[in-house]
Amino acid sequence: MEGQLWYRVRTSTTFIGWTKASNLTTTTPYDKIEYDKGVTAYARVKTAPGNAVWTKPYRTEGSKPVNQLSVYQGKNMRILREAKTVITTWYQFSIDGKVIGWVDTRALDTFYKQSMEKDTNLTRYVIANKVNEAYYKVPVVDADVRWGTLAAYKGQKLTVDKQATVEGQLWYRIRTSSTFIGWTKASNLSATK
Repeated sequence: MEGQLWYRVRTSTTFIGWTKASNLTTTTPYDKIEYDKGVTAYARVKTAPGNAVWTKPYRTEGSKPVNQLSVYQGKNMRILREAKTVITTWYQFSIDGKVIGWVDTRALDTFYKQSMEKDTNLTRYVIANKVNEAYYKVPVVDADVRWGTLAAYKGQKLTVDKQATVEGQLWYRIRTSSTFIGWTKASNLSATK
């Protein structure tokens, strides 16, 4: 009509109508997720202003705002997943066991990643006055990943197979000769009985 190209438009099941070709694009209005994988990490808010939490990575299909990032200032954020879009890399996180949403990784200070763990082979024992100290799934003090206290391992020879320094604190991953236990602060253990 009058020198303009028009297209007849439909979904897979329904006729919609006619529109000018200039109203349509061949690209999706959403960013594509290049990868989405599970990760184990912990972070805290570094830059709250101008950053928000989303139900899915921002500008991906179905993404809706959850909250301003400032709401989570000062809290340990357990990182569950990592996804990459053309804009940036995103982390999905939980706090106190509740999944909150996705945030731009540049707004966070990641203080623990599995890559910080180093192999080691040490023998250690629980220090007598540290039997009520906890051990965890990862080397971070977080009730959500707390597995128990060291009381059951008093007097037992423990093997340290990994170590990690998290926020200046040395942690050991411990086991008995047959059982994986978890992570505890190195200060809870001694090289001697």
